[in-house]
Amino acid sequence: MKLAIAVVFFATVTNGCGSLNNKKGNSNQSSKDDQAKNPALTTPKVRKVWVPEKIEGDKYIEGHWMWVLERTTTWSQ
Repeated sequence: MKLAIAVVFFATVTNGCGSLNNKKGNSNQSSKDDQAKNPALTTPKVRKVWVPEKIEGDKYIEGHWMWVLERTTTWSQ
């Protein structure tokens, strides 16, 4: 009896997962088509620079990282 329940359960789970994969595959296909039609953005080129601590007049400025954009993002085909 337990074996029969286990077989029915396994068949139900396997069948359910198969139908989910089909639905998921269709949505992936449509998203790939959308991505092929739409332009994408390129990644920007960023440089990380360490700025040492300094005193300016009455102000003490701790050392910190500064990020400098060397090339901004652009549209690509």
